[in-house]
Amino acid sequence: MSKPEKAHNQLYDDLNTISDIALDHLGPIHVIATGLDFFLTQAYKSAPSSEEAEILINASVKRAKEENNG
Repeated sequence: MSKPEKAHNQLYDDLNTISDIALDHLGPIHVIATGLDFFLTQAYKSAPSSEEAEILINASVKRAKEENNG
């Protein structure tokens, strides 16, 4: 497995762990809304422009919908 693949898998594992910890103390809607807010903010901070952030966000939402709704 390549370093980027390992990093990707570790990120996902860490997100699952911290989400589980948060769910011990907060409701699921709160945890999900907080996670979405955090990562949307990261998209805007990281992208070269707001337009590119929105392209990334829209593509991610579309992919998630397709993966989870068939």
